[in-house]
Amino acid sequence: MIFLIYSHFREGKLSKLQLDINKELNPAQREAVENIEGPCMIVAGAGSGKTRVLTYKIAYLIESGISPFEILALTFTNKAANEMKERIYKLIGNSAGHIWMGTFHSVFARILRHEAHLIGFDRNFSIYDDDDSVKQIEETMKQLGYMTDNPKPKTVSNMIGGLKNKMIMPDEFVSTAAMPIEKLVSNVYTAYQQKLLRNNAMDFDDLLINPIVLFKSNKEVLEKYQSRFKFILVDEYQDTNKAQYEIVKLLSQPEGNISVVGDDAQSIYRWRGAEIENILKFESDFEGCKVLKLEQNYRSTKKILSLADEVIKNNKRQIKKTLFTINNDGDDVTLNEAMTDRDEALLIIKNTMKELTSLKLNFKDVVVLYRTNAQSRVIEDALRTNSIPYIIVGGVKFYQRKEIKDVLAYLKLLVNSKDDEAMTRILKLREGIGEQTIDKIKNMSGENNVPMYESLSKLISEVDEQNKKLNRIESELSKVYSLLEKYKHVRNDLSPGELAGSIVDELGIIKNYKIEGTDEAFDRMNNVQELLSGISEYADTTENPTLEGFLQEVSLVTDLDNLDDKKNAVTLMTIHSAKGLEFPIVFITGLEDGIFPLSSSSLSLEEMEEERRLFYVAITRAMNKLYISYALQRYRFGSMSYQMKSRFLNEIDLTKIKFNKAYQVRGSKPKTARQQGSSIQYEFYDNGSGHEKEIFDEFYSIKKGTVVFHNNFGKGKVIDLSGRGDSRKAQIQFDKAGVKSLILKYANLRVG
Repeated sequence: MIFLIYSHFREGKLSKLQLDINKELNPAQREAVENIEGPCMIVAGAGSGKTRVLTYKIAYLIESGISPFEILALTFTNKAANEMKERIYKLIGNSAGHIWMGTFHSVFARILRHEAHLIGFDRNFSIYDDDDSVKQIEETMKQLGYMTDNPKPKTVSNMIGGLKNKMIMPDEFVSTAAMPIEKLVSNVYTAYQQKLLRNNAMDFDDLLINPIVLFKSNKEVLEKYQSRFKFILVDEYQDTNKAQYEIVKLLSQPEGNISVVGDDAQSIYRWRGAEIENILKFESDFEGCKVLKLEQNYRSTKKILSLADEVIKNNKRQIKKTLFTINNDGDDVTLNEAMTDRDEALLIIKNTMKELTSLKLNFKDVVVLYRTNAQSRVIEDALRTNSIPYIIVGGVKFYQRKEIKDVLAYLKLLVNSKDDEAMTRILKLREGIGEQTIDKIKNMSGENNVPMYESLSKLISEVDEQNKKLNRIESELSKVYSLLEKYKHVRNDLSPGELAGSIVDELGIIKNYKIEGTDEAFDRMNNVQELLSGISEYADTTENPTLEGFLQEVSLVTDLDNLDDKKNAVTLMTIHSAKGLEFPIVFITGLEDGIFPLSSSSLSLEEMEEERRLFYVAITRAMNKLYISYALQRYRFGSMSYQMKSRFLNEIDLTKIKFNKAYQVRGSKPKTARQQGSSIQYEFYDNGSGHEKEIFDEFYSIKKGTVVFHNNFGKGKVIDLSGRGDSRKAQIQFDKAGVKSLILKYANLRVG
């Protein structure tokens, strides 16, 4: 198949798009854009303009004569999909609106809305988020007679999710489960899937599994979508799991016009099922594949890029590429050694204010990255104390808040009356309806194999037939049922916004929060009002808006979709959340063994290489200035622990970066930061004279019998010494804390 771009030759001139391609793209990018036939893997190094290439490639396909209806573009976040759509609109106009573009989950949820009846679901199925799934699994465990304390439902949910990512279904797992926990998970998995089917619900993983079940069991349906999507493009291919790989493999046949864009060096989601082998083996999996590499980095300075290269070259399993940039050398990368985690946080404050002043930047140009969410607490404390605004990505999501899920439960049940999770939530909200009543309705449903809503209907009907006076519980159940029936009948006559607003008004949610009058109630009230605004905005900006469409959209929102990049505040996030983003100033914290890399002593080679790729991703978020840091002491598991610097730092040539080493002095006072006007005043360790002091010279003044004082353990006497230099230890008998063994370099002892 050969495509001619006829429009390029009107009156001997190239089209505007072709002129843009020649002007805006480098030779490697142009080749990737213009290669449109057959399988193609575009290996896009960090900051090499992959989004630009994907955007132009889609526009180029359409200008080449391909119908936008025949193009399927798959991404991993709604943010990425929306950004590409906006760019394509600017390049080719309204044709962009006909492209099927979105996340894997949203695109295949859309297909399932049309075809789910072929695999036993109604098209109005509910989508369960992680919280919903865990609750259903907890209930399933109880029904099967299992305790829920060990293993916890969350653990079982994670194990089931792992099996689904590997496309291991219940019947297959039943035959291989050998250990007691495997047998438990096997039984729960089987019952959980049956419950999902009965509830007409799918969890996130099912949105990828069920399309495969659909395509493999219905050849005509598969051929319909193969014929529809003649050109498939996949972003962030290194993050695909087995199910996603299987889907694109099925759909790309027999045309074979599949282009994937990704970077094996940024494959960091193994823990949630991503398989780096998908990109490493793409060339051999798709016959006739062309491999193109984007190696010019437009984001970072030469010194930042050099550090990234120095780190990632230690990985053995990778696609070889050489990143380069024509950007300037930039400032040295700075490595800060801090005495404690609090000192590390205060160094972030100090360096943030210094950089913002010298570079004339804003708070929103700064990001603090950490390996685990738990590390944010100390950093938040320091930012709050110094009146520095900040936002956290990955906290409680808006649509996960209790008051929001309470309102959404009513909307979900109106769409899908089989949704027992929503029905249970609604009943728990009603005053006077307790667990015993809810269990009674659940038992009725189980005995008759019908949804709870149907059991509630039957219960109310029986009471009405007996023509007796309703007791308090029956009266409350009747009110619930009447309200739901009322809105089921008018659902199609009202817009989604009108429907939600009417339900909130009738339930008195806003009024009750006003009566409560607390700060928490005020926040919840604002959140509910924001939800109503969101539904109205959806209705105003969506063609043919439906309640089902809104519920699907919000169920698939990710952390990054909620990132407010307009607010002038320092951003705090895990490195996993930061992939795809860039910031002028980046802080990477906690470079300590056991934190980053995580649990380093027990990691396999594959896991260690993924941790190193995570470090590489963190480094390559930085545009102008990069700080990395570690602490010698950190509060972990409820007490102060001594930390070893990350093994990754041993792979760095320290002569190429600026290294600020912590020091310790006798009689030191805590390091503090205080704000004066708009600047931060920073006080270093001192012994009371107000001047910085030299390092406590090899601790020679501490001998057996020396009386010392420790900030946490108090007064004590040295009873034994061992080791040399940095490893020198003291056995100290403290008056109140007993005998402790401390490394002198890190113990921060005062003599006398």
